[in-house]
Amino acid sequence: MAIKTVSRLDMTDIRRMIADILTLPESLVLDANDIQDISEQDTFITVLNAYQTDIGTEVKFNGTDEEEIISTLCEVTISVNAYGKNAYDMLCKLTESMRLTVIWQRLKHLGMGYLKCSQIQSVPTTIPNGTKQHAQVDLTFSINPIVKVQVNRGNTVKFNIQRG
Repeated sequence: MAIKTVSRLDMTDIRRMIADILTLPESLVLDANDIQDISEQDTFITVLNAYQTDIGTEVKFNGTDEEEIISTLCEVTISVNAYGKNAYDMLCKLTESMRLTVIWQRLKHLGMGYLKCSQIQSVPTTIPNGTKQHAQVDLTFSINPIVKVQVNRGNTVKFNIQRG
């Protein structure tokens, strides 16, 4: 039984989109679960798939291709943290840009829809030689992950009836 993922959330594409919106090199928009040495970076962004909530699931059987298709509507919250000079302003630019047609088209291509954002929080962070600007926002999207699996139908069925 081979389960095939047709579509799912790709955090690499999300980080790339954030880098483009903020006109930052992709190397400064990091996976929060896999942060490299950032001691030399003055400004950087971390992105984390914070949580995902299933809203509903549709199960279909395609008899022609003999496959079951599971399509789930989900709400996913992505936490974005900005560090360094103008951290708060970067997140303002990000959230203000999310409603632009070009961003909606890009999200549609990724199989996502933008829903809302949280308040941007300014969270100054203490570092050895003072404080570093730090701001955080949660972006909420709708996604539709789809998986398929082969389910062979039975063309004939034999019944054994035993009388007792």
